[in-house]
Amino acid sequence: MLEMAAGVYADRMLDLGVALDINIRSSKEEDHIFPPLRFGVHGELMGGMKAPIEVGKRRVDVSHVNPSVIATMAYRGKGYYKEPLPLRALACFPSWDRIAIAVSAKLGVRSLRDVVKNRMPLTVSTRTSGIDNSTHYAISTILSLHGLSFRRIKRWGGKVDECAHPSSPKRIKSIQAGRVDAVFDEGLSTRWLEAALDNGYEVLHLDEDVIRAMEKLGFRSAVIPRRRFPGLKEDVRTVDFSGWPVITHKWLSNDMAYSLCESIYRRRRDIPVDAPRLNIRQVCRDTDAGPLGIPLHPGAQRFYEEKGLL
Repeated sequence: MLEMAAGVYADRMLDLGVALDINIRSSKEEDHIFPPLRFGVHGELMGGMKAPIEVGKRRVDVSHVNPSVIATMAYRGKGYYKEPLPLRALACFPSWDRIAIAVSAKLGVRSLRDVVKNRMPLTVSTRTSGIDNSTHYAISTILSLHGLSFRRIKRWGGKVDECAHPSSPKRIKSIQAGRVDAVFDEGLSTRWLEAALDNGYEVLHLDEDVIRAMEKLGFRSAVIPRRRFPGLKEDVRTVDFSGWPVITHKWLSNDMAYSLCESIYRRRRDIPVDAPRLNIRQVCRDTDAGPLGIPLHPGAQRFYEEKGLL
């Protein structure tokens, strides 16, 4: 059944939903002998900021989150998370990304604080705010540290246009037609940033004090490099939004964690990643495209060391 599900999802991805809930167990009465293994991915609980809570509270055993900083914040008990959660990493799949604040050059804005000072009624394209979306959380936090919010923008006569995907056709058409004043988002590899740069938008630096405040939550300072986006005038200061860590809790047995990492290793040629192929040496290390942010589970550590990957 699992092989059938994997096959049909690969072939019919756009016709199917993205929520995944798998519970491998024997009869309920035998849970003390054969503890269940519960996977949860996407959906209302597992698709955003709440996923680490579900894992940390042992309601789910294995999940993945994006970006890595979500797990880092939860592990530290910062920001959205009111207490440290006992999370451990099994792997981190690479997905290079950054937060970008792009504004039409016609407005002459050099900082988000200029928007506050002049009470600018921007028309902003950004991500969907539902189900505790991690992108929406990060951008809302950045705005608040500049003294700004989507609510204030609306109060000044502006408009917030939410998109389900960074490069939604609606957004690209709005950028090309100049119908939006700004785009606040991640997903830079999906081409929306190139479209903005080609149509007279500039990417703002985040203020230094804002970056320091984000670092206290667990975010990493980063740059959007000009070598990667030639339309930029220079490298732009921002925060990192990379990584898809596979997370579990500290109570998962060492043998089960070992087996889960072994399954990643065996299927490394079949697992899709935001790269030409999965480099198995990178999933167990802290990298630019896949920050770990939390400790490896001891069982995972043992597997990677035995394979000579650490």
